[in-house]
Amino acid sequence: MKISVAFIVYNGAQYLRTQLDSILAQTHKVDEIIVYDDASSDNTKEILEEYKNKHPNLFFIHYNTGNIGPTKNIEKAIQSCTGELILLADQDDYWEAHKVEAIIKYFEQNPTMNGVFTNGSLINSYGELDNKYALWDAMSFPYKTIKSKNELNNNLKLYINTVENCVTGATLAIRNNLAFLKQPFPIIKNLVHDRWLAINLAENNSLGILEEKLIRYRIHSAQAIGGMTENIEKYIELNANLLEGIPNINNSINSFKDLRYILNKIETNLEIQNEISKIENKSFDNTNYIAILKNKHKIYLEYGFAKWPILSGLRKFKKLFIA
Repeated sequence: MKISVAFIVYNGAQYLRTQLDSILAQTHKVDEIIVYDDASSDNTKEILEEYKNKHPNLFFIHYNTGNIGPTKNIEKAIQSCTGELILLADQDDYWEAHKVEAIIKYFEQNPTMNGVFTNGSLINSYGELDNKYALWDAMSFPYKTIKSKNELNNNLKLYINTVENCVTGATLAIRNNLAFLKQPFPIIKNLVHDRWLAINLAENNSLGILEEKLIRYRIHSAQAIGGMTENIEKYIELNANLLEGIPNINNSINSFKDLRYILNKIETNLEIQNEISKIENKSFDNTNYIAILKNKHKIYLEYGFAKWPILSGLRKFKKLFIA
């Protein structure tokens, strides 16, 4: 099985060698590393050329003449890959030595799956490990709730479309025979390319999960990890509540801040889904997700008015309240 790495970079010199070395040190070697540099202004190019000179048959590097942004950059990188499997990589993380081996094993054991994403460890800018929280914790991803329902595919689909993205691109691996990968990736406000890939994979019930921590995801300051993981349990609960559809609303929403968090998330997802609905040749009908989001928005808003009657006077100023 030929393995490609789709690697986009922009001013990534500080940690670039660490990531590239981790890819080269895999127990199962990759066959090609496709790099798209988005007009970096640091010494990223010099580092990439150094590695290309050492491994001329492994590295294939393209330098954009101008900055095109991460979505179009990863689109070009993915569409340049020739392997059967494509593993995405970020410039500032690094891979556990058996990552490729674990990914290949997953696809061999799950032939109907077209993509898989994994958990990861958190490290700070010095490479120091966070021993309390993992990547999925920092993303407030209620994995246990989703897994416990025995409807993993449907729950993933609903979560990605109506709650938030749970797929970090740096952990994602995909088969290279999917039609949507050959089409232009859309530029939509608040829709990152990771989520666009996840939406398409989940919609076809072909997105899998590996709980194993196969990358070390770098947070760029010692304080940032604490910032990402502050009140993590609370936000995991709120996201699980939003997925499940109100059953524990009285227990989980205790403040204006909680309600605002939920309403902001619903409105953002509505905007994204409305924009997706305008895309020609989209691979799925998202009418149902739009209806779900509108219904939940109404329920949560009415709940807020009932719990805090003072908000009813702000009804016509709803945008101000949830901004």
